[in-house]
Amino acid sequence: MDKKQLTWSEAIEKVMINNGYFATLKQLYEEAPKVKTYIGKTPDNTIREKVQRDERFTKIMPGLWALSEYLHKLPRHLNPLIQKSEIEQIEINHALIQGYMIQIGNMKGYKTYSPNKNALFLNEKLGDITSIDKCPSFTYDSVLQYVKNIDVIWFNERKYPSNVIEVEHTTNFRNSFLKFLELQDFATDMTIVAPQDRREQFEREISRPAFDAIGKKVVFRGYDYIEKNYSASMILKSFSL
Repeated sequence: MDKKQLTWSEAIEKVMINNGYFATLKQLYEEAPKVKTYIGKTPDNTIREKVQRDERFTKIMPGLWALSEYLHKLPRHLNPLIQKSEIEQIEINHALIQGYMIQIGNMKGYKTYSPNKNALFLNEKLGDITSIDKCPSFTYDSVLQYVKNIDVIWFNERKYPSNVIEVEHTTNFRNSFLKFLELQDFATDMTIVAPQDRREQFEREISRPAFDAIGKKVVFRGYDYIEKNYSASMILKSFSL
C-alpha cells in the first residue's frame, strides 16, 4: 500500500502488525506518524480516537490495543480469548502496570529496579527493561531486606531511592505500607498504584495511627491516571507521580 494513501486506521494497523498484532498507545503515537505523509496538528488525539471507535481495534488491557481480527494470534498472557484464572489475570495486570512504571522511570532518567524479573510486560520480561539488576546497598541490610521487595524503585544518580512504587490490585495495602515505613527517614516519594475504586480503602488504611510516619508521603494513583500519562508520549519525560 502506498504510504501517501494510508489512513490513520491503516497506519495504526500496520504498526500493530509489525509489533505482533498489538501496541501500546505510546508505541502508536511514536510509530504511526512515521508511516503517513500528512500528519495534521493533533496526531495523538486522532490516533486515540481511532483505536477507541474503529471496530478493527480492541482494547485488551489498560493502555494496550490489538487488532480485533488477530486476537487469536496474541501471546497467551495478552490473549483475551483464552480464559485465565482470577489469580493469573491479576498477575498479568500487575506486571503490565509495573512495566509502565519502569518505563516511565527510564524515560525520566532514573535507574530502575524491580524484584519481579521474570514477570511478562507485553512481550518482554520486566528484568529486561529495568536498568539495574540488583537493588543498590544504600542503607542497612535490615532495611534493605524489606525495601528490595518493593515492586518498582526509581533510584537517583547517587543510587538513593527517589520513588518507591507498589501496585496493589486486591490486597489491603498494609504490606506495602510496612515496606514504605522502612524508608520513613529518607527523602523518598512513595506511590501506591491501584484501581480507582480502591481509593477510599487506601485513605482508610493510610489514616491508621500505625502509618502516621508516612501518611503524608504516600500518594495514590489510579490505573487510569497511569495509563493516560504513560500513553501521552509528548509529556512522558515531564510526568510526575
